[in-house]
This record gives sequence, C-alpha cells and structure tokens, in this order.
Amino acid sequence: MYDRILIATDGSDNAQRATHQALDLARQYGAKLHAVYVIETRTGYDNAIVDPDTVRQNLREDGEKALTAVETEGEPDVSVITSVREGVPHEELLSYIVDQGIDLAVMGAKGRSAFKTILLGSTTEALLRADQVPVLVVNSAGE
Repeated sequence: MYDRILIATDGSDNAQRATHQALDLARQYGAKLHAVYVIETRTGYDNAIVDPDTVRQNLREDGEKALTAVETEGEPDVSVITSVREGVPHEELLSYIVDQGIDLAVMGAKGRSAFKTILLGSTTEALLRADQVPVLVVNSAGE
C-alpha cells in the first residue's frame, strides 16, 4: 500500500510522536522512510543584529539533529533517507512529495513555527489543503 513515506520533522515533540508513527508504518509496509527538515526562509530578523549566514547555519545544524534523531529511532529493517531543504516549508514538502513519489506524509499537528493556525500548524494545514497525498496528522498526547 505504501512504498515511500515522508516524515516532516522540525524536532518538536509532535514531530517526534509523528516519527514513531511513520517508522511503525514503514516497518509494517516495508516502505522507505523519507525524513525531511525544511529551513524556513520567511523568518524576519534584523540583519544589523543577527548575521543571516549564522542563522542559516544554526538552523541547518538543528535540522541535522532532527534528522539524526529520526535515523536513531529507526530500526535496521527500515531504510531512512534524509534531506535538509530551504524555503517555505509546505512548498518544499510538496515539491519533495512529487519529486520522490511519496505515498503518505506523516506530520505533527503543530510544530515549532511561529506561523500558527488555530487547530493545526500552518505547514500541516497547507499539506492537507494541497491534497497531493494522504496526510497522517499526529497530535500531542492529551490534545
């Protein structure tokens, strides 16, 4: 049923719960797991105070940590492919979904982004609205 599953991670608690679900599904279906972290490029900051290259490098390091956590959680029988991308998160994820032929996207209901909607994170909502692939939304315990 699923050959390629995407886990969109930002390292948040919801993303970690979603990672467990994605790994379980990948194991059940013998699917490859694609773990993707997107460096948000819409974030504004004062260039006179903060060096944009330093910010980008810090975000890249955060992304690599988040992806390493996915690989560490994985089991030997699950193939994990990782990717750090830069751009608008939902646009980058949709592009990745099309490029890689993803069958299912798994995401946390809300992430770390400052751009929030009332019930879902903006990236999650955008993927649901795009209707490219089924999206499994994992919320936090107690929500």
